[in-house]
Amino acid sequence: MAITIEASDGDSVTTRELRLVEEPRYSFAEADYLARVSRGTSRRWLAGYSYRRTSGDVVHLPPVGGPGAKDSGSTVSFIDLVEVVAIGGLKDVGFSLTHIRKIVTTCEELLGVARPLTTLTFKTGGREIFVDVGEGRLVEVLGRRGRQAWTEVLAPFLQTLEYENDLARRWWPLGQRSPIVVDPAYAYGLPVIKNTGIRTEILFERFESGDLVEEIANDFNLVPEDVERAIQFEATRLKTAA
Repeated sequence: MAITIEASDGDSVTTRELRLVEEPRYSFAEADYLARVSRGTSRRWLAGYSYRRTSGDVVHLPPVGGPGAKDSGSTVSFIDLVEVVAIGGLKDVGFSLTHIRKIVTTCEELLGVARPLTTLTFKTGGREIFVDVGEGRLVEVLGRRGRQAWTEVLAPFLQTLEYENDLARRWWPLGQRSPIVVDPAYAYGLPVIKNTGIRTEILFERFESGDLVEEIANDFNLVPEDVERAIQFEATRLKTAA
């Protein structure tokens, strides 16, 4: 159970943390870019979508993240972003969106939490569901791919998340040993160099304009290694989005 500490202005620490991770923060295009998914993917997965069959019938598909996911609006929260990254990983190992919806809703029931892919409860209890399926309720969905999904996708991804009050609070896209973090408390949730709030995008733009790594590092009071990692990170993101 989360501990709630009353702040001096009457608001609680828990409430403030929830606001940070749940309030609208990114456009759908920014979420696509950060999660490294194709254009329009975040909108479809988070808000659901409709399409018309050749027969003329209109099919409405719900959000992939289950009933806790957003169902309207044009912006994405940090929690939404985390969910898109996790869903993208499951898609990469061959799960259809229909299967992922069933995985999410079943995990919600088994673990007793909404939007389980974004919670510490899932990190600590998910392995048993995915790896030790046995005769479990997900066996028909996961099949032999359960262990693969957990080992190759979910376990490594969950290690890049930092949690507070059971919810993902920070995302280290290159791992927690990297200097790059996505923290909704800094730069409106865009990737920054840890403990600085300096956006990796700004460092990359300086480099693209012709500045040397050492010059950029001196101007921002950073070590050159952190600037190099930021440049590599942004260059990779740009290549993926192309």
